[in-house]
Amino acid sequence: MIATKDISQTLEKLNSLSEALQGDLSSIEPEAALKMIDEWHSLLNQSKEPEFKEIANGLQELQKLLKTEDAGHEVCELITHLGDRTKEVAADAEKGVKAPLQSLGKQLTKIGHSLAKEEDKPDLEELNSLVELLDRDPDEIDSKVAVGGIDRWYDLLHKSDDKDLKAIATELKELKKLLTADKSKGKDISEKLIKIGEHTTKAASDAKTGFKGAIQKLGKGLSKFGKSINS
Repeated sequence: MIATKDISQTLEKLNSLSEALQGDLSSIEPEAALKMIDEWHSLLNQSKEPEFKEIANGLQELQKLLKTEDAGHEVCELITHLGDRTKEVAADAEKGVKAPLQSLGKQLTKIGHSLAKEEDKPDLEELNSLVELLDRDPDEIDSKVAVGGIDRWYDLLHKSDDKDLKAIATELKELKKLLTADKSKGKDISEKLIKIGEHTTKAASDAKTGFKGAIQKLGKGLSKFGKSINS
């Protein structure tokens, strides 16, 4: 956890950062932004937990990117990743800082999405909606909603020139058949979801900048969802 003798100081820093992110980001001077990152890095670097160390390392990388020209996509992707990781580690944070960390993580993820190129936003929104769908309990998901999600994802992938993404699109057609068949077994659906999840996670490494994080999250979500069906 965050090792600090004064929990109020930790909360003060978190709230200060959160307030800054709620305002007009374009009005924040580069030096002020780098200073905020320094303070956040210092706060997290006090921890002995590897998850917090990972975020601290990500902040150092963000500082480097902010000093680099034409790094917009990389900045967008890294901020989104830092937001997601912050939300994840908030679950195990000390009681007093849990809520502020969760709020900060949500803000960072939202900022990362908002920085995406305009032409990429519709596709990213589709990917993120699929990830949100997979976060739900399998029993809560309507089959028509699931098939609709598969159709939208197929539309994104089948038009790609990447052979790996086209292969995933083919697997999606097979998954749709399983979901719409009368006598499909849960085990078959589970195995297909896990397989598609593994292929999607692997394909993320070659995805274009700005999409790597979203596709990787989707792959992991699919594998996790597939395993949860028969658990």
